[in-house]
Amino acid sequence: MKILIDRNIYSDECISKCVYSLSGILQCNRQLNGDLESVELNPTNGGLSDADVERLFLQRLNDYKLRQIVFQETKDIRTILYAKAFSDYDDFLLEDAE
Repeated sequence: MKILIDRNIYSDECISKCVYSLSGILQCNRQLNGDLESVELNPTNGGLSDADVERLFLQRLNDYKLRQIVFQETKDIRTILYAKAFSDYDDFLLEDAE
């Protein structure tokens, strides 16, 4: 079965992670045509219907899209936490040196 994916909505990173995560049960062939990516999906064991394959792929694709959104939205918070964690450690080392 083929699924067309709009690259304006889903990044290459999301699609690649989705394809990789399903590589144990699906054989995937990707082809980029402008802003649309065609993904041909074939079950490796034959036990999945086309509806199951489509549902599983789209569910996983949306999961990785949401993860990417959360990652972007929390990037500044992580940076602040890293800076705070390492600044406390550096202050601790400076106090011991005195």
